[in-house]
Amino acid sequence: KEGALDSELAGTPGFFSGEKDVAGRWIPVGRRTLQPAVNGSTLILTLDRSVQYLACTKLNEAVAKHGASSGTVIVMEVKTGAIIAMCSSPDFDPNEYGQVKDISVFNNPATFGQYEPGSVFKVITMAAALDTGEVTPETIYEDKGEVRIGPYTINNSDYKTHGVQTMTQVLAESLNTGAIFAVRKVGTPRFRDYVERLGFGQLTKVGFQKEAAGDVSALQKRGEIYSATAAFGQGIAVTPIQLTAAVGAIANQGQLMAPYIVEEIRKSNGAVIKTEPQLVREAITPRTAALLGGMMVSVVEKGHGKRAGVKGYFVAGKTGTAQIPRQDAKGYEPGATIGTFVGFAPVENPRFVMLTRIDRPKDVQFAESSAAPLFGEIAKFLLQYWEVKPARLEVRN
Repeated sequence: KEGALDSELAGTPGFFSGEKDVAGRWIPVGRRTLQPAVNGSTLILTLDRSVQYLACTKLNEAVAKHGASSGTVIVMEVKTGAIIAMCSSPDFDPNEYGQVKDISVFNNPATFGQYEPGSVFKVITMAAALDTGEVTPETIYEDKGEVRIGPYTINNSDYKTHGVQTMTQVLAESLNTGAIFAVRKVGTPRFRDYVERLGFGQLTKVGFQKEAAGDVSALQKRGEIYSATAAFGQGIAVTPIQLTAAVGAIANQGQLMAPYIVEEIRKSNGAVIKTEPQLVREAITPRTAALLGGMMVSVVEKGHGKRAGVKGYFVAGKTGTAQIPRQDAKGYEPGATIGTFVGFAPVENPRFVMLTRIDRPKDVQFAESSAAPLFGEIAKFLLQYWEVKPARLEVRN
């Protein structure tokens, strides 16, 4: 944050010059110039101190528990785009930044760490399919366990055949073949349009000096394989802040809000510049958003996102377990994954949208056992902290 708004924080140094005689005394009638110093501005952030502390504590615990290399949490207010919490692990003490041994920690992975998202991107695919009218939540297809495209064979992550499935079940069971079915219905040009409408491949301008735009250029290439793999989050790169904002649009009746972290700038002269929530565009219709929200509740109620749930509330979300591309050759690192969960609650009137990400966990493979439980712990705190009344009395097991 300091890097992006350093000029505002630093202010302007003062300056004085004048003429002296040979003895070093000021000449009374000599030329003098005085430029007073201007104090820097005070930045008021959108972060909630209590939420920030809890989220960062839980993230550090999860990274340690799973022996992970790193992790990220973002909590954003649905209706405004205000960032309520943003944490990364490992972190550094800004008062002792000279003791840092790995300078990569100076980059904020929430805005700079682009990666292949994996199956969380299926909600974006389904948003396009629903909004174009090509599918409904009840549309069925036959899952044969794999899809062949030219020389490539794409399997489900569980390597199983599930038979006749609905689009709701595609999200709940995270079926790659179902995502391909949906993107084939939409077609690559329209799919690419929705990906861009939901903010991918471009900066969110959240207010950090280091932000990556992601990379969805694969959708410009000829060949069905590129849209097919993108449908389940491979072959493209996104940032956590982009994913948070995009799913925030689903929670916000289709309205994509620009995320921001500076609440106001207080100038030294007393002037106050307040950040106003900014609507980027209506990315999908309110009807599509409502349908998709209900489908995402099924992920938590019946699918791979059960451990992200909070008793008494309807939580919407999606898991994603992404492979990590190799740096030295084509293909992916064997055994290395990034687990992501992104969702919002309560679904009937969302207060927050949140992303949790655990990188390279050593003890578990899938996001349902790493990022999803972390989401559930923080979501429970948020709903209690904001005194959101439960929507139901029954207790989920």
